[in-house]
Amino acid sequence: MRTFCYFLFGAFLFYVDSIIALIIPMDIGSKEIIFVPHLLLMYLLILTIYKKPSIAVTLAIIFGLTTDLYYGTIYGLNTFGYLLFVILMDYFFKVYYRDHTMVFFEIWIFIIIFEIYTTIIYGLLGIIQFNFFDFILFRIIPTAVINLLLLLILFVPTRKLIKKLDSPIDRKA
Repeated sequence: MRTFCYFLFGAFLFYVDSIIALIIPMDIGSKEIIFVPHLLLMYLLILTIYKKPSIAVTLAIIFGLTTDLYYGTIYGLNTFGYLLFVILMDYFFKVYYRDHTMVFFEIWIFIIIFEIYTTIIYGLLGIIQFNFFDFILFRIIPTAVINLLLLLILFVPTRKLIKKLDSPIDRKA
């Protein structure tokens, strides 16, 4: 039942992600500023650090498939990306689980890297054409800023939720 609560919170964040993405696009002149929220990936990375990675891996597969099917772009891009980033977070950064500031910035940097990963895949497949300067100025910087703000909002409540649902069975060693 506790694991189902993690799933429900993830589903809630999936829909909040979608709503935010629809609400905040911006145009300045002929340039579109793209804000891409990644609340769900943040949540998966927080779960990876503060819970057993198996929960985060399972949810990464479920929500990756859901995201791929919902947005219908490249099937497997988000599934593979979520899974890869959860595994990398567990492998490289699980030793920092007591340093909340370090975990916070690791998650934020992983979000930026994930955005670069998706753009590179889209570019390699010829789905998008992009200018590097425009990409940095109109996509990466706005995405980094919005996700920093969202992470500030999400980080503490998610840790409190994990602590509230903590059970000796699924406690991280």
